[in-house]
Amino acid sequence: MSNPNAEVNLDVVDRERKRRSMLDKTVTPLTAMLLVALLGLVDGSMRAYMRLPTILGEEVTYEEAGTLSSLHDSEMLMTDRHGAGRSLLSAPLGKACVHPWSCQTGLVCRAGTCAICSNDAECQQTNSKNQCQNSSVAGVPMCKHKPLFHPFDHSDVLICLITLVTIMLAAPAGVGGGGILVPMYLSIGKFSPHYGIPLSKATIFGGAVTNNYYNVQRRHPYANRPLVDYNTCMMLEPVLLLGTIIGVFFNAVSPGWLITILLVLSLTYTTYRTSVKALETYNKEEKAVKEEETKHLLGSKAGPEQHPSFMLDANIPEDLREIYEAESRVLTISWIIIAVCSILKGGEGGQGIVACGSLGYWLLVAAPLPMVLGLVMYCGDILVRGYEDKLRLGYEFAEGDIHWTRKNASVYPLYCISAGFAAGALGIAAGTILGPILLELGMLPLVGTASSGFMVIFTASSTTFQFLIMGQLQIDYALFFCGIGLLGGAIGNTVVSFFVKKYKKTWFVVAILSAVLAASTVLMGYAGFERAELSYDHGKNMGIRRLCPLVLKGKQQGQLKVKTAMIHPKKA
Repeated sequence: MSNPNAEVNLDVVDRERKRRSMLDKTVTPLTAMLLVALLGLVDGSMRAYMRLPTILGEEVTYEEAGTLSSLHDSEMLMTDRHGAGRSLLSAPLGKACVHPWSCQTGLVCRAGTCAICSNDAECQQTNSKNQCQNSSVAGVPMCKHKPLFHPFDHSDVLICLITLVTIMLAAPAGVGGGGILVPMYLSIGKFSPHYGIPLSKATIFGGAVTNNYYNVQRRHPYANRPLVDYNTCMMLEPVLLLGTIIGVFFNAVSPGWLITILLVLSLTYTTYRTSVKALETYNKEEKAVKEEETKHLLGSKAGPEQHPSFMLDANIPEDLREIYEAESRVLTISWIIIAVCSILKGGEGGQGIVACGSLGYWLLVAAPLPMVLGLVMYCGDILVRGYEDKLRLGYEFAEGDIHWTRKNASVYPLYCISAGFAAGALGIAAGTILGPILLELGMLPLVGTASSGFMVIFTASSTTFQFLIMGQLQIDYALFFCGIGLLGGAIGNTVVSFFVKKYKKTWFVVAILSAVLAASTVLMGYAGFERAELSYDHGKNMGIRRLCPLVLKGKQQGQLKVKTAMIHPKKA
């Protein structure tokens, strides 16, 4: 007997095919990953050119890019990108100093005067890893972090091992691992934050590339579709970036001690919820094993076993398969719009393309909002209509699938706005919070971590390329640790895949995520409170800060942080 709904169902499928035919031929999942990474590189280069903050609002400084064209003038002028000059008030060459930290980066304090270094011992008064090296930018010897292999000592071996283990754990868990890498680079590697944070981004980028290379080729454990949930990425990444826009402003005006307290509280709660989720997943999987054993002992006929597998099910109807495959294609358009939004976003500390606090500044800040909201509404409409079509076609949803009803399409993006706000305000990677959120929404551990990891590659590629252009990455260290990231991601994914297939369990993936979050909470909390203590000891402002710093004219007491381009001698 023929199905009376067959003709209706065919019409639905035909309409779906026509509506997505152009997107359906755009890219494969692997090409989508490469496209996302490429868009990140373009975004990073544009941000470097326009001197914008990074994608998540991290501060980019430019003081190392200066050139000392005179060694004898007692006063120097700083010329910004608009050609305006003003005095450097932070103990430049020839100025009086009381200790080595009084002088500008790269100079030493000799006989009470800031001077050019003459040997490694002088540079190592402030950092045991510094050496007196000729600077291609300044044209004179400067104190800089030692090259990678001159010498390659025991501390370098240690940070290599810690980096490898961190990426092995963090990449398969869908997070970058920066919460462990940054404190480790600063404390063990003796990098300054100016170089340590960019180095962590290069390492994370290497791990993200390998992680996504594996994930985009894998299949969903219980359904015939990619492991990465491109629908969720398409829907939630734009609002994640929207949250960072708001969070960056909170970060700009908040004192360091407040940010550290909120960071510890946020990560502690996230770690707790992730640990609970790991325990729930463990109990659920153990219960399923016991039920299967009971059925076997009773001689009952069990249905086909469901367990994580990366193999393709070739028996699914062709019409439904086309709908499955079409789900990932709209991602291309969404990433293009996201890149435009992220380039427009910025202006922190007056470093944007317009003056901080001006009408143009606030228009630039608000410009991405309607674009992001429009994108979310468009994506939400696609997902809701696709969900309704699946219901009419008799689609059987797999365990962990997000049901994109009208309500969920409106509520779930709000969760990611909160995650983006935390990322921008607290200076942490969005994946650190996004991964646990996806698990809270009911995603399977493998799907949630793969989807979170897919969204990491855009921010990782953007920030890495921006830091590279601005000269904040030492090339030897960047290439070496990016390679370690690639290796760590490959080993981690291989090991996780082996254990999933062998033991048919996924709870340990969530447990790994929880362990990484716990370590990040402790290390970042310690580093944050240590910085707050140093700020207090040096008499820095511990209250609310100005969003737009005052422009100092003439000689004033205090210090002026220089974050723009070139240093020239004062002209008569």
